[in-house]
Amino acid sequence: MSVDAGQARTWFVKVDGRIYGPYTSPQMRGYISEGRVADYTQVSVQGDGDWKPASDVEILASWITENRESRIAETATENPANLLVITQVNEDASEAVGSVLARYGETVDIVPGVWMVRARTTASVLRNDLSHLLDRDDKLMVVDASRDRSAWFNFATETDAKVRELWRGETPAETQDDNAS
Repeated sequence: MSVDAGQARTWFVKVDGRIYGPYTSPQMRGYISEGRVADYTQVSVQGDGDWKPASDVEILASWITENRESRIAETATENPANLLVITQVNEDASEAVGSVLARYGETVDIVPGVWMVRARTTASVLRNDLSHLLDRDDKLMVVDASRDRSAWFNFATETDAKVRELWRGETPAETQDDNAS
């Protein structure tokens, strides 16, 4: 049965070397809408078969595109925002990040791992879309310079706390006082 024809009755997914499935086509479509299967996710119609990115499978690629366009439309804001995207990722992920950003709007690659994007979305939505591309050691921060908002992914607990304090304009002493009351 041809994977490209979209005729598969069951699908298998490989993540970090582990194989999951079998899943039906409706289940796969659901996983795509939840963001659990993305264009780079390795899929096969057989658990030990030919693995390829979901974007290389016509039916899955169409569902992914449909889902992405729907999500962008649902989260679109009235006015475009200036978003600064800062990453610490491997080279393969960096190319994927740039590709995803280009779907949102005008993009400028400032220096390796840093982009400026003009888009009708929020920092949180963009962070969520990009986080699927990242490994456990990768880091991401999205700053919405137009709306004074930010969103990040994969920061250590201490760094997360410090960023929250700085963003709110708090000093560590103010935070301790707030926690004591």
